Amino acid sequence: MIQLIKDMRKMQTSQEVLNRIGFISEIKKAESYKSVLGLKSEHCAFKKLEDIAWKIAIKKANTVEEIEKCATLIEKNYSGDYDPYEWAEQIRIKAYGIEWYLKRQRNSPAHQEFVNFLDSHFSQ
Repeated sequence: MIQLIKDMRKMQTSQEVLNRIGFISEIKKAESYKSVLGLKSEHCAFKKLEDIAWKIAIKKANTVEEIEKCATLIEKNYSGDYDPYEWAEQIRIKAYGIEWYLKRQRNSPAHQEFVNFLDSHFSQ
């Protein structure tokens, strides 16, 4: 496992690491089946390895597209100990800045519905 981590750290792009994450996820899934059957399983080890791989992929992301790809893949595919949506938002905040994030939140449809709700109920 340590060799896998070393190999991922040597990779040049985040896409290479993301490809490896798919492989690790499949192994993790197979290990979870083993634990359900009562066999010796390394599910926890592969779960930690997958977390490390995500962090390596994020660090290797250099462009906006790569950062956004990491964030969206975390939202769609991550099944670890962290909240995937919160983690993706943290990645975006660090990449684009807090001003971008707050501007995006203020322009969201959910925020507009909240403002409309406040106006309709409390503006009498």
